Amino acid sequence: MPRLRRPPGPPNRLGLGNLRGMMQDQLQYMTEAAKYGPLVDLPILSERYVLVLDPDLIQQSLAQGYAVMQKDRFTHELGRVLGQGLVTSEGALWRTQRKQVARAFIPRRIRTYADSMVAAAHRSLDDWSDGSVIPIHEAMAELTLDIVGRTLFDADVRGTAKEVGDALKVISDFYSDVLESPIKPPPWWPSPRMFRFRKAVRNVDRIVSGIIDDRRQSAEDRGDLLSALLQAQDDEGAAMSDQQLRDECITLFLAGHETTSIALANTLYLLSKHPEIEARVHQEAANLLAGRRATSDDYDRLEYTGRVIKESMRLYPPVYTIGRQLLEDFELGGYTFAKGDTLLFVQWVTHRSAQCFSDPLRFDPNRWLPERAKSMHKYAYFPFGGGPRICIGNHFAMMEAVLVLATLLCDYRFELLPGQTLELQPAVTLRAAKDLQMRLVARGSKPARAA
Repeated sequence: MPRLRRPPGPPNRLGLGNLRGMMQDQLQYMTEAAKYGPLVDLPILSERYVLVLDPDLIQQSLAQGYAVMQKDRFTHELGRVLGQGLVTSEGALWRTQRKQVARAFIPRRIRTYADSMVAAAHRSLDDWSDGSVIPIHEAMAELTLDIVGRTLFDADVRGTAKEVGDALKVISDFYSDVLESPIKPPPWWPSPRMFRFRKAVRNVDRIVSGIIDDRRQSAEDRGDLLSALLQAQDDEGAAMSDQQLRDECITLFLAGHETTSIALANTLYLLSKHPEIEARVHQEAANLLAGRRATSDDYDRLEYTGRVIKESMRLYPPVYTIGRQLLEDFELGGYTFAKGDTLLFVQWVTHRSAQCFSDPLRFDPNRWLPERAKSMHKYAYFPFGGGPRICIGNHFAMMEAVLVLATLLCDYRFELLPGQTLELQPAVTLRAAKDLQMRLVARGSKPARAA
């Protein structure tokens, strides 16, 4: 077979140049690699990676070429935690699962979760006071964990928040190391890191499985996601197996918890740097809600707040790259890529590209005004992925982020303590390398929290 022509890319001296660059600063290295063009050859040791940075090419791949692709090796590594849930499954199994789980995410059902989302935000507000200093990423993680517990399981999981948070940090740190290391230890490897990882997975599994076991004893539809999953059937009328139910719940529990908490924390960070935008978000929420609690009907009315969330996820996408491994040769942008190559669609780079956005590093929520956004390529902005495998919970996540942000800013302004900046750690998601301390400043008159 003749050697296929490759796109340009950074010098890869002795086969180690890209490995060194990605280990030193993955985000910066991929950003600088964009100068080589819309397709960038990025081999790392024996793995053949290609950055796909142009919206047209991203669309051709994710929306049109998905049938000849599967999730990349790193995503399949997540199967140690997620099992064969929606994120990691492939082929006929994935298609069956997608149909089953989609029934839990129909718009009508999603809107019924709004009250639980807002109630969780108020529980956090009840725990805070004027002048308190809180670690914002930890606080948002606890809040979104509360929301996931209520909407997914109709359960109060706040008592396990620290245990789950600690487990998630161990799991995320483990996969951060996996990303950076060219040597992938097998699951049985007897290292302290592997021991901590396996213990963390067992803890999460125990918590989720315990809730599922309790609910199996009741056929009651509580209006939560677990009820929808318990009632879901495949085309032959078969319900989910215990293992599949566990895998889907773990996937939704972890994926739905961390990404939204990161988005909220990063948004509050950005608003602390842009007080004029923060004031406008507060004013919109205060005028609309006028002391009452937000409802699902308010989601569409909080237009500016929605634009702020979208702009935050453009600059700091919680999911910063998506990998797809080719199942057969694939033509793209004038090149033919071989079976086994991995295409990387990098939100971090495309979202910040001057070819896609004017003044791309500026925090500008108004770029999402309808008259401005209509000229934007659909795949210039893809925080939830794209094509048939787009995140099934994208509408849930957006409603959650908008309603929670509006609720929090009605009561408090969030001030970043001096001397801090957001440092990023690419792992399973784009996390903060260290938490940010923020001071809560109560509004002149905090609205009544009517039930």
